[in-house]
Amino acid sequence: FSFEEAAVARRLAELHQAGCTLQTIERRLDDLRRLRPDVERPLADPTLIVEGRRLLLRREDDVAEPHGQLLLEFEQADDDSSDPPAIVALTDFDAGADGDDDHGEHVAQVRYVERLWNDAIVCEDRGDYVQAIGIYRAVLMAGLGTAEVQFALAEALYREGELEAARERYYVALEMDEEFVEARANLGCVLAEMGDYELAAATFQGALRRHPDFADVHFHLADTCERLGDALQAAEHYRVFLALAPDSPWASTARDRLASPDRLQVVSANDSIS
Repeated sequence: FSFEEAAVARRLAELHQAGCTLQTIERRLDDLRRLRPDVERPLADPTLIVEGRRLLLRREDDVAEPHGQLLLEFEQADDDSSDPPAIVALTDFDAGADGDDDHGEHVAQVRYVERLWNDAIVCEDRGDYVQAIGIYRAVLMAGLGTAEVQFALAEALYREGELEAARERYYVALEMDEEFVEARANLGCVLAEMGDYELAAATFQGALRRHPDFADVHFHLADTCERLGDALQAAEHYRVFLALAPDSPWASTARDRLASPDRLQVVSANDSIS
């Protein structure tokens, strides 16, 4: 491997370990290509920083997200610390603001929002989704109304069983970023679970038009087609799913249904899709 290939492999591994799906990485790379069309291999760019699930670009004395949003980097107080610097989005930064007082107040607000976000993640990790929901709402009230925050709130609402509220947040995330394929896929799952199978199928199809190799969506669409009584479409998507993800935990279910044509029928609406 060349040094360039090693850098690409390392960054892909870091993003995967942080929980990024292939579709999320592709979206981030698309943003990078738009911002830096002169760079042939964005993941090999030495100015690229991997921070959790985010790709960031160092530009002279500041840091920016792939879509160009300026970020603020807080230096560690202890130079010997092995922890990376905290990097947060300046979502409402006013470049023309006058005076150190205004800037200091804004920095305090950004730090507060970053602390809220981290607290929400900790709550989710321990299964306290009610608390996480409240914190994500506080993040929104503080002005960080990005598609990613709307998606995170939708996920917490779904895990807490608040399907209608989760559905609306997924819609908001997609209104803000129509290419947010994970939001589209999860919206489809929520719609199917609520019994709106036709709209769920259309939502899954929309996700596949953008990312035709999204294996889980093929499985969910196949399952939904069964519920709609469309055995041929169900079989087609089960086959594609197995070709893309033969080792998936759902692979045995797909194989069983393909092996028994009589099982490719309308599934009980009481069965869970996700």
